Amino acid sequence: MSFDAFLIITSIAVLNISLYSMFNILGQKMILTIPGFFYVFFIVFIFLGSPFYFLKKDAANIYYLVAVHLVLILLPIGILVTNKLMKIKFKEVFNKYLDSPVIDRQPGGYFIPPFLFILFVTLGVTFLYYSKLEIIPINYLLSNLIDGFNTVELGKMREAATTTFKLGKLHRYNIFMVQMLPFLVIIALFKSKVSRNKFWGLIFFTLTIFTIYRCISDLQKAPIVDFIILISLAVWIFKGKINWIQAGVMITSIISILSIMYFYIMGVNQASFTKLITIIGKRLFITQTRALYHYFSLFPSSHDFLYGASFPNPAGIFQFDNFPLTKWIFINGMYNNSQIVGTANSAFIGEIYANFGFPIMVVSIFLFSMAIQLVQIKFTLKPRTLLLTAFYTYFVFLAGQFAMTGVFIVIHLYLFIFLITAIIIVDGYTLLTDSIKK
Repeated sequence: MSFDAFLIITSIAVLNISLYSMFNILGQKMILTIPGFFYVFFIVFIFLGSPFYFLKKDAANIYYLVAVHLVLILLPIGILVTNKLMKIKFKEVFNKYLDSPVIDRQPGGYFIPPFLFILFVTLGVTFLYYSKLEIIPINYLLSNLIDGFNTVELGKMREAATTTFKLGKLHRYNIFMVQMLPFLVIIALFKSKVSRNKFWGLIFFTLTIFTIYRCISDLQKAPIVDFIILISLAVWIFKGKINWIQAGVMITSIISILSIMYFYIMGVNQASFTKLITIIGKRLFITQTRALYHYFSLFPSSHDFLYGASFPNPAGIFQFDNFPLTKWIFINGMYNNSQIVGTANSAFIGEIYANFGFPIMVVSIFLFSMAIQLVQIKFTLKPRTLLLTAFYTYFVFLAGQFAMTGVFIVIHLYLFIFLITAIIIVDGYTLLTDSIKK
């Protein structure tokens, strides 16, 4: 048996054993859990392409391959240990949780004012961001679609709206545009399903259309794909089960949107349909794991371990300069071209390894699995109220991002600001109601 065949068979065996363990621990509705959603994202974007990319690179980076497989091995172990420590029969409790109806504890009009306040602030910040751009990339594309557009100019507009945006801190705008806006859509969706008030249906429809525009306005591919997945996930969590027909429609929609964006935006309009699908397949199954490969290949051979230097340093309060890890990987590993402005985000294990090395990274996988299962259990043991279900949906979706980028890119100061703001939506109506009654 050749080494290539042995490696592929081993990977398939690890995947099968891991899948069996995850379904046995979390149940058939595993995808609707926080660890289950991360697990699916990790398999798709990191694991499936890893043995093939490893072989393509002449099997020169064993740490990379071992780390990827360890995630599939240690994740179910950490979840099982957490269930034992919490003394919970998780499958039974979770199925009961999903089978119970979503209860709206804010059925009256008192909830509308705090919701609208946060909504207007969110929209205000979004329009402020747009006002700082010379032209919104999607507007330029649509206005020149028939007569033709300059792809170089379009690329510069995309960079000006994203990676090279210099008219303020982009992540501060993203608190509202990327995090708060979809969260408000989820609340409006749930409200429209349990309320007889047509106001919520109108709000949901209007917000959805605007959020779709916001997602494609800078011509990035990930935001619109993420939003489609988020809405589908919200519907399934609300109903307590996955509709596989809807899942098929979701996948078809994502492939169609990516095809359109690659055709018109990414300069592959001369390619055949087969070539287009191949490009999309590489983007889904290779790009993220390719970036992860370079984390393991460049540290410590090309750069010493960072020992926390890539972690956030808000307002420079700590005594170190932030190391731009994802940009450094992009320039020194992915493209070796400093003229290109981009980032090479990948699974959280890459960030941990680049900072602390392999042993700490292994421990981080186990601790991560325990942490996300603990959060899962805390949600599962709470009442299935409308607002808590909206929060739960957001956390499930957020878990998938750990397979796409570092821990301290997902969890950062501005995320906590978002959560505090979202909590105001959840609890603010109570203060308002009490004050009015008094």
